[in-house]
Amino acid sequence: MKLIKYSTLTIITLLCIFFLLNYLYPLNTARLNKPQSTIIYDKEHHIIAVKLSPDGFLRLPMKPQELNDDIKKIVLGYEDQYFETHFGVNPLSVVRAFWFNLTNQRKIGASTITMQVARMMHHQSRTLKQKLTEIFQALQLELYYSKEEILTFYLNNAPYGGNVEGFASASFRYFNLAPSSLSLSQIAYLSAIPKNPNANRPKTLRDINAIKNRLLKRLYGLDLLKTKDYKRATQEVIATHIKPLPNKVPHLSAQIKTQGEVHTTINIALQHQVQKLIKAQVNALKPFGIYNGSAIVIDNKSMEIVAYIGSQNFYDYQHGGQNDGVQALVSPGSTLKPLVYAKALEEGIITPLKKLYDVPLFIDGYKPTNYAKNYLGEVTATEALQLSLNIPAVELDRLLKDKSLYSVLKEANVRSLTHPKSYYGSALTLGGFGISLQENAQLFAMLGNGGLYQQATFLQSERKGTSKQILTPQSSYLVSNILADSQRMSFTSSWEYIKNMPKVAFKTGTSARAKDLLTLGYTPNYTVAVWFGNFSGKASKPYRNTLATGLTIASPTLFKIFKELGKQTWFTQPNHITTTTICQDAIQLGKCQQEIEDQLIDTVILNPPCDIMRAEVLAYLLNHQQIQSINELSKHQCYNEWKTYKPLITNPVHDKTYAHNRLLPTELKKTMLQCYSFEKNPTIYWLIDNDTPIVGKSGMALYHYLRPQKHTISCLDEGAKMQSVVIFHEEM
Repeated sequence: MKLIKYSTLTIITLLCIFFLLNYLYPLNTARLNKPQSTIIYDKEHHIIAVKLSPDGFLRLPMKPQELNDDIKKIVLGYEDQYFETHFGVNPLSVVRAFWFNLTNQRKIGASTITMQVARMMHHQSRTLKQKLTEIFQALQLELYYSKEEILTFYLNNAPYGGNVEGFASASFRYFNLAPSSLSLSQIAYLSAIPKNPNANRPKTLRDINAIKNRLLKRLYGLDLLKTKDYKRATQEVIATHIKPLPNKVPHLSAQIKTQGEVHTTINIALQHQVQKLIKAQVNALKPFGIYNGSAIVIDNKSMEIVAYIGSQNFYDYQHGGQNDGVQALVSPGSTLKPLVYAKALEEGIITPLKKLYDVPLFIDGYKPTNYAKNYLGEVTATEALQLSLNIPAVELDRLLKDKSLYSVLKEANVRSLTHPKSYYGSALTLGGFGISLQENAQLFAMLGNGGLYQQATFLQSERKGTSKQILTPQSSYLVSNILADSQRMSFTSSWEYIKNMPKVAFKTGTSARAKDLLTLGYTPNYTVAVWFGNFSGKASKPYRNTLATGLTIASPTLFKIFKELGKQTWFTQPNHITTTTICQDAIQLGKCQQEIEDQLIDTVILNPPCDIMRAEVLAYLLNHQQIQSINELSKHQCYNEWKTYKPLITNPVHDKTYAHNRLLPTELKKTMLQCYSFEKNPTIYWLIDNDTPIVGKSGMALYHYLRPQKHTISCLDEGAKMQSVVIFHEEM
């Protein structure tokens, strides 16, 4: 009785001591939850990239469904066959190990799996004090966690050689399989590695089958394997399949900083095809001095990014392949012009077939020109957009005032638009700032979604951003039809790519000196954006006497991508679009010269503003003798505004520097002076600095020698209205 009493008292005392220590030294398993590797999946749950943990290890956690009976049986049979019955410490193993170590030179351990997990929390040298700590913490682990959880701790933290930690990590690294797909032989081999990771890992092992067979023999001797399973497993010859960690979307995976599983919206089959197309085109473009290319494909309905090509080759170190062309800021060229036309349609400034003036334009020293360096006079809005004329686009943007392209980009929160509108001026319409290919594509997807803007995402878990109706469905539809009906004859070498294509709305862009070459296109289903150029900023060069443009360089690849995307649909005409007869004249001066059937937004009143007749247009009308004097327009409702126009100096251009060779005779160094007056009397007066006025005639060129210095030149008309420019004259 006394023995029982003392035994009970001893147990109670030990329990009290344990719980007191447990209170004073609470269990901290934080070190078991180490930084994880990142596994990136495509939309169909295919692994497309694996990234090491922040501290450089391959750590893939074991999923509950992957921990099957075979893994449990082999791991526990080899490491701790009494795991399910002991309370963290196996007293019989401790006694056996103590006696063995006293009587033998070779030492054996008595650590249970729970004690090994406790050791993993510290990784300190094995001393008596550390051993007692492990025993105590093993008891704590058994108190707070289930056997399944403790075994998972072990499998996730055990070393498997090099920077591989965890059973699932080893399964993936050495056999390229999920743990649940391993054979008995493969499980046996992996179970043996933690005993001596450096010796047993595949990198240094000559015969992994010998190790797995020794382990299998031990398990068979413990009656943990059936004879048929044992024979089949020992006869199976296994080999490791160590490959570089996959990274099929390197530019995208570089943006992913989270750990664990990441599920993307990428269609890896399409990704591979688009990557091949970009790479093939870059190889073909090397004679142009073009070495980089990028592309992005967006599913318009979900705004999911289904293909993302940052460069032609991430590992092309010679040409900066690790740069991300989808995120880099590049000049959009003419690709933003459709947004200007859409807003002009909404404001009643134009209709698709309404004519515009393509004549020279002077804006505070800025004189935009068309790509072809010529002017077409009167063109329809459709022709102006399809031909990508610069002057009509700049003019429409000017007429839109506070609803211009700048306001559209601001509403879309374009991240690179960091300055006030005045900073960019009219050059914004022609690509005079940097925008990423992705943000440009999102603007085109907006047109594909009836003017509804939303940011795109490549993460399935990312909640859709707030959508914003920036353009109307009607203007988006009309612009889409214009872009889809571009004259096919202009495609020349690209004709073979588009002749069998479905209807696609697209716009090309070419920056100054052909540094950035783009094409963006969309249908109701997808938006595709393609860019070619050089990350170094180096301009392309002519090849076989052909200049590089977005049309000739980027469009063929865009059309090929749409072929990969398969059958496309087209937009259904929204409500509030009607077909009616309009006066096609750019400005109706008296009787309408030409009436035509056109599509209108019936909720918009067609009312071009008076300043559509700018001074340059008046000069054009006078120069082409469409009017003899502004007085002929006296009955027009805008006449009172037009007659206040100051004279227009078309040459020289404000704030420009003119240089001549000083050795030339004076006659050859004269500067042309040209000014248009809008008074009935065509007489004008040239005032150059403080010199004597020179009498001239409206529109008539006059040549005058200017000394090499800064000059203020003014043109005064008979109505006492004056216009001035400041220029700089140099002689070299």
